[in-house]
Amino acid sequence: MNSAVKHKADEALNEAYRQYYLPLLRYCTVRLGEAKEAAGDCVQDAFVVFYNRLLSGEDVQNPRAFLYRTADNFRRRALQSYQTAQSKTVPLENAEPYMAPFLPFSPEDMDYDRLAKALLETLSDDEQTLYRWKYSENISLSEIAERLGISPAAAAKRTSRLRQRIYEKLSQTIETETKGGI
Repeated sequence: MNSAVKHKADEALNEAYRQYYLPLLRYCTVRLGEAKEAAGDCVQDAFVVFYNRLLSGEDVQNPRAFLYRTADNFRRRALQSYQTAQSKTVPLENAEPYMAPFLPFSPEDMDYDRLAKALLETLSDDEQTLYRWKYSENISLSEIAERLGISPAAAAKRTSRLRQRIYEKLSQTIETETKGGI
């Protein structure tokens, strides 16, 4: 990849992110209604598409329009997924009896601080740093991007991947704890 194209793409992304991130987030949040939890992902995905277009050398004449159109496409998909999931629910009077699986431990007996520490220790040093910045120190994505020398969209993607990794490891850690490990 040509470094001049990358530099130009980075500058355009940073400028677009600065100008349009919050308005796009508000737009998606309002338009998603009950599914508003997906708003951040819709906006992040729109910026990733925008950045990839810039990296490919494409000249986006109207970044605002492009970002809104792209975010709106992701918003529609997220809303459809939410509505599909909601349509699978049944009224309580039509629900079949369900017995929850027996848990071999009591949630009150779990040491959550110890679980959190064990979970975080399984992350790499870079992941631990990103976790500390984002969730302990509440540093914004743009500041994290600046510290790492990457674009805000890349920082958002890393944060999203970190959340997913923690979610996956959490179930493993709880399972280990219930078996008497850690």
